[in-house]
Amino acid sequence: MIAADFHMIVRNPDKLDEKTLEVLKSVVEQYPAFQAAWMLLLKNLRVLDDGGFRNYLLTGAFRVADRRKLYCFLMGTEAAVKVKQDETDYLIREYVTPATYQLNTQAAREESLSDLAQAIRKNQQVQAEATSESTERNSQSGASSSDFVTETLARIYTKQGLYKEAIQAYEKLSLKFPEKNIYFASQIEEIKKLTN
Repeated sequence: MIAADFHMIVRNPDKLDEKTLEVLKSVVEQYPAFQAAWMLLLKNLRVLDDGGFRNYLLTGAFRVADRRKLYCFLMGTEAAVKVKQDETDYLIREYVTPATYQLNTQAAREESLSDLAQAIRKNQQVQAEATSESTERNSQSGASSSDFVTETLARIYTKQGLYKEAIQAYEKLSLKFPEKNIYFASQIEEIKKLTN
């Protein structure tokens, strides 16, 4: 019975009354994520100038994904002509009206992308400089002894373009793990190919 009543309401949203209000309330209670039911319920409450409209609007506005559609549906043709300044319309504007967006021109977008690319390059350069400085400090302080060398560190050096440090790390690993000597030698050869 409720499904048939709901389909009738969807086909005739201009015939909202007390009977349709009860049907819509029961549908929303059974299916709280049903956006179309929320929109029709809010419209029904607004048409009847129901006192519960505000409470339902606070809940329903968050359950409807496209608030722009909800706003237009609730305001009907009034939105195009003039928006009333009473509390109901204020609530609709406050909780339902979507935010406005300003689109940038094509030139501004290209400029901002260029700025972003430059910032990324600059950040990468700063990171590379910081990495090389820390590597130099570590090698000077003896912190990069064979106790702290791992395959992961050697791979990181390679990815960062610190080939000399990567080769040194693989050489230390080769001494530390003789059973993987062939593997480390092949990694050193690959790095040497990258530097040429």
